[in-house]
Amino acid sequence: MKSHFAFSIHTILGRDHFKCASVVAGDKGLDRLVKWVHVFEITEVRENLKGGELVLSTGFGWKENDELFLSLLDQLIQRNVAGLCIELGSFIDKIPEEAITLANQHDFPIITFEEEVSFVEITQDIHSDLINQQYELITNLEDYSQRLNKKLLSIDNSFEILKYLQQYLNCQLVYIANDHQVVTIPAVKETEREQLLATIDQLKATNTEKVLKQPVQVFEREFATIYLLSHVREFGEFESLLLDRTATALAQYLLRELYTEEKRKAEETEWMLEWLQGVHSFDEINEHLTVYKMNGSVSGAVVLIVKIKTKKNEPLNTDVTYLNMLIQNVFDQKGYFVFPVEKRHLLTFILLNKEGEEDWKSRTAKGIDRLEKILEDAHVSSFQIAGGKYVRRLDQLHESFNTAKETLSIQGKVPPGQYKYFYEDMHMYRLISLVHKHSDLNSLINEYLEPIIEYDQKNKTNLLQTLKVYLACNGSKKETAKKIFVVRQTLYHRLEKLEQLLGKDFMEAEKRQVIEFTILAHDYQKTIKK
Repeated sequence: MKSHFAFSIHTILGRDHFKCASVVAGDKGLDRLVKWVHVFEITEVRENLKGGELVLSTGFGWKENDELFLSLLDQLIQRNVAGLCIELGSFIDKIPEEAITLANQHDFPIITFEEEVSFVEITQDIHSDLINQQYELITNLEDYSQRLNKKLLSIDNSFEILKYLQQYLNCQLVYIANDHQVVTIPAVKETEREQLLATIDQLKATNTEKVLKQPVQVFEREFATIYLLSHVREFGEFESLLLDRTATALAQYLLRELYTEEKRKAEETEWMLEWLQGVHSFDEINEHLTVYKMNGSVSGAVVLIVKIKTKKNEPLNTDVTYLNMLIQNVFDQKGYFVFPVEKRHLLTFILLNKEGEEDWKSRTAKGIDRLEKILEDAHVSSFQIAGGKYVRRLDQLHESFNTAKETLSIQGKVPPGQYKYFYEDMHMYRLISLVHKHSDLNSLINEYLEPIIEYDQKNKTNLLQTLKVYLACNGSKKETAKKIFVVRQTLYHRLEKLEQLLGKDFMEAEKRQVIEFTILAHDYQKTIKK
């Protein structure tokens, strides 16, 4: 590719019309690029100077007015003009020392012609080449884009896209992803990389054209930023366009990767949901799990469900992906292979036990304690955690899933203080839930407790609470009186009333079991109605 830096001031000085030209100031700025040539014979800088122009002047109107010259020079510098060429002899004989000092301070080239020159010929000469070069650069840009698009069809990592741009421009490229991953092409050592990042900040702060920046965006979300750096030359519009095309190509690649990853996740989620529903056979499950290269045997599994509660139509205000990663790490440390399955506000975790079976519950409980802390730190205000029953065969996982869902349902209905995480700890509440589903639980409650409930309502007493405590104390009158804060004689009167309402045999084993069950069922029903 022909050099696209051909029209720096340094290059223009080698053209025939500049044989009698001398650089009197700003020689450190000769690498400035010239975008256009402008003949300037006025005493005020106007808006039509946009930056990058090489200004030609005879000094008309400046003669013996150094103050005006300095003012005009300062305006040209502020407008990022490439340089100033002055024909000496006609109106101005020499450049004021103050102007030379100002130009050197800003590396702004001032070039003088010792002989009379034709500004028209200079303008035509440079403009014709600028136009030809612009056409060539457009062609090169199109060729670059086509080659880049072909690469997109075959590459398997984004590094190839970045490398192609770097080799095309032969400069330093720095790629900084949003996760703070830094890629440098050519690669540099760690210490040099830190210096490079510091240099980027310095160059950006000085608003120099020796660094270019381009964000990589997909669906208005910024994924990374690409920087091009040079210590020896300034970048122009062509490099900016190349960088823009490269960032677009990289965004297309990332979009393709995101789509592929989302599709893979969707397919994996679908497979996991089918596993939870008992669709897959034992052999299908084992074959699928070989992909994960799990070292060691799996002795069993348990399903854990985390329900994050939000207000109606309110989105989840936490990063679920990050939350999943934390939870996986917690239970991995507790001896489990972890597979997350996300569906709405339910986060389901398949925990495959890779350690002993005898302590699975205590390890899981410790993981749940840590999980609660994580959710609190993530400002999740309301949540439930439910564990299903432990299964030994992986094709029985649906049993653990179903019991985890049942545990989740029961948890919302048990009275305060009775909350349990695991299905197997629900005991009587599992039976209550079963009876509630398949028979009239109210009729059973009314048969045994209705006389007491009506008596309490009519007389504004609390016999039911006394009965509950008396049964919990296994019939100990002393312990019961102490817990309900009454004297022994008052308790005797209440027990007599309970015998009248329930029968004198209410403490016999079989009847007592039914009464205890109906008391729990009554509390269960009250929770449902709330």
